[in-house]
Amino acid sequence: MTSPSGNSETPLKKSKVEEIKEASSGLYGTIPDEIGAEHVCFSETSIQVLKHHGTYQQDNRDLRSERRKAGLDKDYRMMVRTKTPGGLMTAEGYLACDDLASKYGQDDLRITSRQGFQFHGVLKGNLRALIKDLNTFAQMHTKGACGDVVRNVTCSNVVDIDPAYAKLGADLFALSTKISDHFLPQSRSYYDLWLDDEKVSIDADGNVSYKAKHAAKPEDEPIYKQAYLPRKFKIGVATDFDNSIDVYTNDLGVIACTKDGKITGYEILIGGGLGHSHSKQDTYARLGSAIANVAESEIIPVIEAVVGVQRDFGNREQRHQARMKYTIDGMGLEAFREKVQEYYGKPLPAATGIAPSAQPDYLGWHKEITPGLNYVGIWVENGRIRDFADGIKFRTGLRKIIETYKPSVRLTAHHNIVLSGIGDADVDAVKAIMAEYGLPTQDSISPLRRMEMACPALPLCGLALAEAEREMPRLLKQVEDLGHGDADVIIRMTGCPNNCARPASAEIGIIGRGPNKYNVYVGGNRTGTRLNTLVKDTITVEDLPATLGKLLGDWKAEREDGEAFGDWAHRVGYEELTARLA
Repeated sequence: MTSPSGNSETPLKKSKVEEIKEASSGLYGTIPDEIGAEHVCFSETSIQVLKHHGTYQQDNRDLRSERRKAGLDKDYRMMVRTKTPGGLMTAEGYLACDDLASKYGQDDLRITSRQGFQFHGVLKGNLRALIKDLNTFAQMHTKGACGDVVRNVTCSNVVDIDPAYAKLGADLFALSTKISDHFLPQSRSYYDLWLDDEKVSIDADGNVSYKAKHAAKPEDEPIYKQAYLPRKFKIGVATDFDNSIDVYTNDLGVIACTKDGKITGYEILIGGGLGHSHSKQDTYARLGSAIANVAESEIIPVIEAVVGVQRDFGNREQRHQARMKYTIDGMGLEAFREKVQEYYGKPLPAATGIAPSAQPDYLGWHKEITPGLNYVGIWVENGRIRDFADGIKFRTGLRKIIETYKPSVRLTAHHNIVLSGIGDADVDAVKAIMAEYGLPTQDSISPLRRMEMACPALPLCGLALAEAEREMPRLLKQVEDLGHGDADVIIRMTGCPNNCARPASAEIGIIGRGPNKYNVYVGGNRTGTRLNTLVKDTITVEDLPATLGKLLGDWKAEREDGEAFGDWAHRVGYEELTARLA
């Protein structure tokens, strides 16, 4: 192994996670020995390998103290994530997921910011059954939905139905799926562990034991090799008129460039990534940099070259420095590009520098390309498909529509949902169901809430420093009560600086700093091409509403005609805004 910069042949010490991956014999590890064991949780070794199969081990942090006092183990649960390129699924697939959420999970589904579903609250003993049933009944898999591989490939989810795409001349859904499939791990471990009933014995209680062990040798991984990638690798596909997926925040972005509605080439971006650490000054958020503009036939070869360079030169000693953005900045962008050309085997065509012009959310009713068909974008609060006792019945309402009318289902990168293929004759009936259960579009929520996002955070995420999903509705209600419900602003919140809900590229970003404490960032723009900047450090949750109210009030008083909040903040300047909030 060489240094991350590629400038030294000095071997580096490998992190513990790297040693676990290399010793896993192709992502089997000790999972066969542990999955049927009576213990309620997996070992740390298996936890690291399980990520590549699409699952994380968590525990209910709300119960930690109570259980510790009672002498009990933590309340361990598994989170399982689907890998659905572009968020596209059939009505039958959605309904199967909804059924499985009750059978194995906590009676809800969570739409992720990368267009997948997450099942929360899954017991260890139900893990194999859930993954197998997802593959069998929902026709979905979880392979590579987590771990140090290419994650779910995001894509604007209306590329095949919205009239703006009518003349495109390419199927971006198919491209996203092709990219996703190409970079799936090739190891048979996923099939052997979760799908092949010939290799397991399942007793009357559903307990699993493996009849035969896998061969203790590395699997052949032509792209990833024995140790896979140094860290996760995110890819997104957008167009120059639709950046609804925040393409610049990905390790690698693909922007379809258009002229008169038709694609002229594909801009390749590298080095995006928003995660950082409050305590490590050498970590930071970064947006992608353009390195080439290529034909569609060259997209996968170029991506494979980029992945190969990151595989061979990424930091395998320090995981906090292992994302590709640090590899690029360590080598220098031009040196990294030259190395990609070397792996690609020929010169890369120059980038054009094109940037997206909008970041739509596709809420509300829209006509489709096909005459007589319609789609509707439904707002889902923080992506949580659940029936709230004193609020919106997201789960029951969506199920009734999908069972009755069998629309195509599309999960958005703003963790909302689009239902498509609804005939003209059925629109009024679907609207009636939406009204019955309170399912909102842009017309039935305040502008302040339209573009909000929050990550799950507490109680299940082990990385959360503060609340997010449970706090965001209270915060927005308080800001609305201050008179700012009319503020059309992109506001996002996370419980830690890993940035799963992408607050670092929002007009207002709120990031957990500690229990009930947050950092406030402002100045991202409406097209996702500018990061925001810190203006208030370690603010208490009680002071958040007044702080946001002050910022929004100043914007309304000082903005130029049509000036968005993020552009106003950027113009006024961060030192000035920091002083105002002191």
